[in-house]
This record gives sequence, structure tokens and C-alpha cells, in this order.
Amino acid sequence: MLPVQEKITYRLVRSRRRTVMVKVEPSAAVVVRAPLSMNAQAIDFFVQKNHQWIVKKICEARARRSMIPPRTSPRQVYLRGDLLSWGWQDADVILPPEVTEANAHKWLARWQRRQAESHFGRVINEFLPHLGVSALRYSGFSMRKMRRNWGLCGASGLITLNEHLIRTPDICIRGIIVHELCHLVHFNHGPAFHAMVADILPDHRVADALIDAWTMILDEKYES
Repeated sequence: MLPVQEKITYRLVRSRRRTVMVKVEPSAAVVVRAPLSMNAQAIDFFVQKNHQWIVKKICEARARRSMIPPRTSPRQVYLRGDLLSWGWQDADVILPPEVTEANAHKWLARWQRRQAESHFGRVINEFLPHLGVSALRYSGFSMRKMRRNWGLCGASGLITLNEHLIRTPDICIRGIIVHELCHLVHFNHGPAFHAMVADILPDHRVADALIDAWTMILDEKYES
């Protein structure tokens, strides 16, 4: 924890906004967004005035970050919550001999996408019957990389899942998929929706807490 009197360092972003705001990112970095006309002394005063709240958020971010297994080698890739080594021999993921060091990450990205497509499909098929007749609204799923969302459910019945979700633990994958499937029945976040999620996935609160920690991989540069 930061000492109570230690000055908080932050990254300043100026824009045409009217007010100043502070955000503690999942990486525990502090970002301050301020108006173009606001002087540096006033900005610094605002930050230090909110010192206690910022320190609390930094500690929370660090605690969540500690829940993710840290990389100990550049030749590691996240898959379903685990860190797997990759290479051309004596590794968890064996690359074909024609893959070079220069394009290894592209190959791994395609490999992760294939893993995601297969696993997401299995999980959806596992939980879809819980929807009853509402399962008929399901029109399939797609995947794409998203910076702010793990999943989306469209009015057409198409569920879109973040490719990066395959990096998170299975409980997180189940939590996001059940969440989006339940939107086929309740296109809102009302009591009936939450009751359905809890009925289908009793440990959904654990999944929610853990996925909050893994959100950092959407905000930072993770090549694989």
C-alpha cells in the first residue's frame, strides 16, 4: 500500500472537457483527464485532495492483478486461465517448423482463435438447453476482439464473444456465456435476468469477480 503522504504520480490527458477526473486503470496506473485551460497546479491539487480514494483504488487494482498468473517468459501464452509455454520443442504448444520467431505471435493468435471457437461452441451447447423454448432465439455466435466488452447479445439472437475471453479461466468463460444467453430471454439487467443467471450458474458471483481482474488484458498490450 502507498504511504499516506506519498505523492501520487499520474499520466495527464488534456482535452476539451469541462471537468477534471481521475481513473485508476486495471494495471493500477493513474490517469487524470483535465480541461485544456486548467493549470498544472490546480490539477495536482485535485489529485492530492482525492489521495485516499485513489490509493484505495490502486490497492484494489493491484489485488485483482495478483489473481492473474504473471508471465515469467516472453514465450508464454494464456489459455483458459493457464500460462502455457510455446516453442518448437519441449513446450506446451509446439509450433510448426515453418513458423519463424518473427511470425510466431500471428500463428499463436490464429491458434488461440481456433481454441476459442471450439471451446465457446461447447459451452454454449452445454447451457443453451437451460433456456427452454427461448433457445430458439439463438442464431449463432461470432467472435471479435473488443477493448471494452467480453460479450454482446444482439436483438437478432447473435451472441458476439471477445476473442480474448479464451485467455481467462473456465469459470469466467461460463459466466460471460451464461450472461449473454440469458439476454435471449431478458434483454435487460432486471431482477428476473439476475435470477435466471443465478439459477443456471450458482457460482456466477465468483465468475464476475474474477473476470473483473482479467479485464486488465483488454487494456494492456498482450500479444498472445
